[in-house]
Amino acid sequence: MNSRVYQVLMLVLVIASFFHSQPIVLGIAFLIIIISVYNFSSVKMLRLFVILLVPPIIGLIVGYENNTYLILKDFYYFTFPLIFVLCGIVLAYQLEIDDFLKTLVSAGTVASVIVTVISVCYSGFGALINPYAAHYAMGILGTPVPAVSLACLLFTKKFNIKLYTSFWFKIFLAINMLGMYMFASRSYFIVLVCFAFLLFANRIKKTWIMPVVVVAIILFALVPASVFTEKSSDTFLGKWVSSFSEISIGNYNTEQDINIRYRGYESFMALNGYLESDTKGLVFGGLGKLVDLKTFVRLGVDTDYRYIPVLHNGWLYILVKTGAAGVLTYLTIFLGLIVINWRKYADAKSKPIIRLFAALTIGCILSLVFTNYIITSFFNVEMSMIMITLGYSYMNFYSLLARLKEREEAEISESKYVSNFNYSL
Repeated sequence: MNSRVYQVLMLVLVIASFFHSQPIVLGIAFLIIIISVYNFSSVKMLRLFVILLVPPIIGLIVGYENNTYLILKDFYYFTFPLIFVLCGIVLAYQLEIDDFLKTLVSAGTVASVIVTVISVCYSGFGALINPYAAHYAMGILGTPVPAVSLACLLFTKKFNIKLYTSFWFKIFLAINMLGMYMFASRSYFIVLVCFAFLLFANRIKKTWIMPVVVVAIILFALVPASVFTEKSSDTFLGKWVSSFSEISIGNYNTEQDINIRYRGYESFMALNGYLESDTKGLVFGGLGKLVDLKTFVRLGVDTDYRYIPVLHNGWLYILVKTGAAGVLTYLTIFLGLIVINWRKYADAKSKPIIRLFAALTIGCILSLVFTNYIITSFFNVEMSMIMITLGYSYMNFYSLLARLKEREEAEISESKYVSNFNYSL
């Protein structure tokens, strides 16, 4: 099939994820997979990520007595990483590297333009001064693609891989930076920081690591707690500072504290419920489990809930539903991939294109790992493009390494043949 079709599907998927339209995002991902199903090599490359389904399957067996609908709903969410990573792997067979990267940059540019236009339409040109207020007014929709787009532009620049002329590079860079500003999203800022860190991480000397860690711990211990209890959330800075208070895990008693720090209270009750589980629940969790908030909390427009099926904290969601086995499985697979890719990324002798995909793989994983603590990113269509980019980068990283190894082996064989031929003469 023409590569243009896949590029258009990618752009539509990003726009759908911007509006958090779960059916459309999943539908496009399935369509991309289905029209490329003839390529069984892509399915073969998914085998590492299939391991992520083992804990949910065990959790399904353990939680068989729970509500059937809730069990199926949990299992449905746990398939998200596999669906989107497989979509990325499939795209690696269908799109050339420059086509994929350019589409990613274009998607970030389109998303940046959309958020700017919508923000101005909702709040007037005052949105350019206080983008957070506009973002909040329009329902906090969005996508982290501008952050990934910026990462593509900056990494290609770092490794001297030319995607655009200098003029267009600056244009796309400026538009995507504007998009990041207009989104005024703490989660997207974390994604950008994860990628930006890698731009200079390979230059950090090992002797610097311990002093930096010690200084960070000392500063964190000395900074007064009142700094993190900023009440104002009218601005992005105020919201960012109050984040520390919002996600601080604790057993809050008053209705006001629970509402202000709901995510922290929700996490505390989830952890408390998990620790009260039997051995089977501690190790394997149980799909369909509900978290008891011990009080009714207004979570909908006119609805109060005491028992909730999902959490904002993705790591606690994994812990409650699949137990310690699930958390360890996720950490083992993704941290293992970081270690493997880091070796190539930090190796100055590696091919630039291999280092590029190593950097994108690490950046995507770090983004998912950190934002999973806040917005359940592994099971959120909002973050679908990061998982798709992870699949594409993972596939190309290993295929490029395999080609390089084959070439080196061929050169060695040829040199041996020439040597033997000269010897026989």
